[in-house]
Amino acid sequence: MVQPGTRSVDSPRTSKGVEREQQIIEASEALFYKRGYAQTSVGDIAEATGLLKGSLYYYMESKEDLLYRIVMEVHEVSRQQLSDVRRENGQPAIERLVAFTRAQLLYNAQHHTRVAVYHHEWRRLEGKRLDEVRSRRQQYDQDLASLIMQARDEGDLPEGVDIKLVANAILAVICWPYTWYRPEMMPAEEVADFGAVFVRGALTGLK
Repeated sequence: MVQPGTRSVDSPRTSKGVEREQQIIEASEALFYKRGYAQTSVGDIAEATGLLKGSLYYYMESKEDLLYRIVMEVHEVSRQQLSDVRRENGQPAIERLVAFTRAQLLYNAQHHTRVAVYHHEWRRLEGKRLDEVRSRRQQYDQDLASLIMQARDEGDLPEGVDIKLVANAILAVICWPYTWYRPEMMPAEEVADFGAVFVRGALTGLK
């Protein structure tokens, strides 16, 4: 959506336009993290990016567009990482669960503000966008459960193990660091390595 009088800004299709779009996304992410989505106005985002409010609409139709893009980026990375380990059929499923844990933790620690915005604000999406995110989250949960069932079927988890409980425990390790982790505390790699070791120990300890 283009508002009158905004044609002087860079087109989103040019390299400068793409760079400007990324700047807007990053500024929105920082503001949503600091103030919350509801407390952040389009004017706040325009001020943070050095654009006039009218010019900002050259890159988006609404504030929700920016939240949607942040949410979908986080979800797509998670989905792709899970999809990648599920395709690695040469490794036992339990090893793929550990690899997935490490990959997710590394991304989440390296992008902790983005991940925090995702977890705190995704429910503020509306209509078809909210339905889409819910559907994608359900599919993600099903895919993770499928990998846990493979580990059970391969004999690395007890036959009667509660699949949903195991999935929720893994997700707790993966997701919750956004509530406490800050880059100055330790390198993201240390968080990822520790989480992978922790999950391996927890899974193998179930037998």
